[in-house]
Amino acid sequence: MVSYDVADDGRRQRVATWLLGWGDRVLESVFECVWRADQLEKVVGDLSGLIDPAQDRVWLVPICRRCLWAAKVNGLGRRVGPCAHHVV
Repeated sequence: MVSYDVADDGRRQRVATWLLGWGDRVLESVFECVWRADQLEKVVGDLSGLIDPAQDRVWLVPICRRCLWAAKVNGLGRRVGPCAHHVV
C-alpha cells in the first residue's frame, strides 16, 4: 500500500501517474501496488526522484494478502486486489 502527501500539484500528479503504472488507486492519495522484493529498491528510488523530501512524504506499507482481504471498504471505496484483475 502506498500513501502520499505531496505539496505541489505538479509533483503530486507525477507521483499519481507513476503509481498508476504499478497498481490501482483506492483513495485519492492511496494506491494498492504489487512489487516483488527485488523491485522495491527501484520503486523507492523512482519515488524519491519525484518528490521534494523537504515538503513531501511517501509511505510504502507492506500488507500481506490475508490482511488485504480482511480490509473493509465503507462509502465510495472499492475493493481491488488479485480477484479484481482478469487474466486472458
